[in-house]
Amino acid sequence: MSDGQAKSQTSSRRHKPFLSIRARLLVLALLAIAPLMLERVHGLEAARVARTERANADVVDLARRGVEAQRDIISSTRAILQIVSRVFAKVPIDRSNCSQYMAGLTANIPWIRDISVAAADGRIICSTDPMAIGLNVSDRPHFVNALHSREFVLSNYLINHVNQVPSLVATFPVIADDSSVKGVALAVINLQWIGDLAASMAQRQGASVVLLDGNGTLVAGSADQQRFIGKRFADDALARELLAHDEGTTTTAGFDGVRRIFAYVRVPWTNARLAIGLDESSVHSGIDNKINFAYLQLLLFGMFVVLLAWFGGEQLVVKPIRSLVRTAARFGRGDLHVRASQEPWVAEFAPLAAALDDMAAKLAAREEELQIANQHLEELASLDGLSGLANRRGFDRELNREWQRASEKCGPLALMMVDIDHFKLFNDRYGHVAGDTCLRAVGETLSLVTLDEAVLVARYGGEEFALLLPGLDLERAKAIADEARKAVEDLQINHAESSCGYVTVSIGVESVIPDKFQTTADLIEAADTALYAAKRRGRNNVVAHVRPLLRAAS
Repeated sequence: MSDGQAKSQTSSRRHKPFLSIRARLLVLALLAIAPLMLERVHGLEAARVARTERANADVVDLARRGVEAQRDIISSTRAILQIVSRVFAKVPIDRSNCSQYMAGLTANIPWIRDISVAAADGRIICSTDPMAIGLNVSDRPHFVNALHSREFVLSNYLINHVNQVPSLVATFPVIADDSSVKGVALAVINLQWIGDLAASMAQRQGASVVLLDGNGTLVAGSADQQRFIGKRFADDALARELLAHDEGTTTTAGFDGVRRIFAYVRVPWTNARLAIGLDESSVHSGIDNKINFAYLQLLLFGMFVVLLAWFGGEQLVVKPIRSLVRTAARFGRGDLHVRASQEPWVAEFAPLAAALDDMAAKLAAREEELQIANQHLEELASLDGLSGLANRRGFDRELNREWQRASEKCGPLALMMVDIDHFKLFNDRYGHVAGDTCLRAVGETLSLVTLDEAVLVARYGGEEFALLLPGLDLERAKAIADEARKAVEDLQINHAESSCGYVTVSIGVESVIPDKFQTTADLIEAADTALYAAKRRGRNNVVAHVRPLLRAAS
């Protein structure tokens, strides 16, 4: 072989491409399509995490609502016992009619099973349960604690061994005018809220409710936990986690061995923990299969692309895939209105284009649903459930908006802080139902009087209201406040503890033109200071108070 021929063969081997054109197209196709499929898998993995987070949020909310149910029950029971103790502290106990009186007092209170009065020696001398009269409860810890502490006391959880229903005994001392303890009022509280909560959770597959006392004994639970009631689980991993903290979440096996996502909260006035769990497998139902299927899709689609790239060529493979990738990228950027079917496709890519369009349409619809749901939840979270007015959260949000507007326009923003005079005394005398009615009436009156001026009337907290009046100077805001004060007084809601015999309000007013040296807290503080000044002047007053900083700004 001549030297020339040898050089020619060497040159040919040196310049021979490492990959053929089809192999290069294959690599390009795979590089184009792989990110799209991996993004889908990543999205499913993220969806799995999101499901877990939503499940955590759901059980935390349910646990807190369950605990609030007991808090409300115990608070109302305490108020009833206060009434009973005050009556029997003033009036000698007549065994012939005291039981009838207490039965009538608790007739419409389903969670109070029995109510009794025990003398200082522990003998029950009056009760809605005739079988309880004469019983000696002097050895009961809750009776002894109430007798010596002279305070409201709760017993530990007691389990009825007949129907497995837990209960509590609430006690309140009967204190005479000479400060001696005449006895103790007792009420047996049925915890039917546990049953209601368990019934509501029964609609969720694999859900479980657990009520664990401070010793680690299961005192109540949903249907799946009934066989464990009365058993002690202090050494169980779930019990140790619950008793170690007042509130939290954990994912572990329950007492029945089922792995669940639990949220737990300490029950008020007790060392018990309420835990609500959702079956982890139910929470992730379907998503794991989707993830596995996504990986399978990735493999199968990769093989399809290999064949298509191998036999297709530049025009049939590379360009369509690049176009699809661009469309998918727009979906990823949130442009869900673009459609892949707007371009002409060969038959092999038409189904993929249609699938992308369907995905985009479903994502757009889901996004719209989520936006509507979020708006609805935002509105609910900003409303006070009792009065229907804005709550503190809604007030803070609107105050920040109006503060920004007033700052941009260099205009005044007025704030009225309104407080119902002697409202605690009103509640103590007329009861919480009448108190709630009074709050609603005052809120409606404030809304009507300031209808044309106030951008927001909010229940600021307890018996306090806050009104935002943009565009009003101090004099005009004070005039409206005077009208509001007079309108509430004209309601003539009886209030025996008030000096005028009716419900009245005290109002503090402030108006300011915001500047960069001030915050909304300055406005609130100034209006609040004016409110307390109105109270110091004897209540049923309006005070327009301007601090030096705010006056300088206006």
